[in-house]
Amino acid sequence: MNEHYCIINTQYKPITDKLNGYGFKIIPVEPSANVSKPINSHADVLYLKSNNNTLFISDCQHNNIRLLNTFGFDITTVNLKPGYKTECRLNMVLNSQTIICNPDTCMNLYSIKKDKKIISVKQGYTKCSTIVLPDDNFITEDEGICAALKGAGKNCILIKKGCVKLDGYNYGFIGGASAYLSNNKTLLFFGNIKQHPDYIKIKELCDKLKLNTDYVENMPLTDIGGLIEL
Repeated sequence: MNEHYCIINTQYKPITDKLNGYGFKIIPVEPSANVSKPINSHADVLYLKSNNNTLFISDCQHNNIRLLNTFGFDITTVNLKPGYKTECRLNMVLNSQTIICNPDTCMNLYSIKKDKKIISVKQGYTKCSTIVLPDDNFITEDEGICAALKGAGKNCILIKKGCVKLDGYNYGFIGGASAYLSNNKTLLFFGNIKQHPDYIKIKELCDKLKLNTDYVENMPLTDIGGLIEL
């Protein structure tokens, strides 16, 4: 694909406008009854990109499955159901070397494991809870994820939890309130990250990695389910 697409919850126009400014064409998540209502349009729950050409997608995303097939993606559909253990099947962190997941809640890893190292954690909403940056750098609010990553020799900074808005829950997760835009080397936050108590810690890591930081103004830091960059 020559054009730059992303799959995202489109309920927040300031966010999609910001992404348009970065050159993205938007594919809206189809709201789903297959997961709990507050996260029914969250890309990080309904989609998993395994590599450049492979997508695992909740079988409820009918229109997008047809569209992404025309783009040439190899697509496997996955059945999700509302509830912690049945809606987290795709909610894991993947990069070129590592799979970070809760083995009790994620889908069978046989088709994506290959030569990747599996780091097991107790948090089923693993991707929601984690910002994935280049060169095995991570940011999370989850103490267990942070400890597991550090134990595996990864660089991870732990930030304060409870600072992200998610309607329907007491709070959301930092991974769902942000997206690393690889083409732009930018960590974009969905809301004012400068109000986060650990903003300086986050900015220092990004500066060290020579990454830009940006945020959507005039809204609180909000978990919208991240995005899937195609």
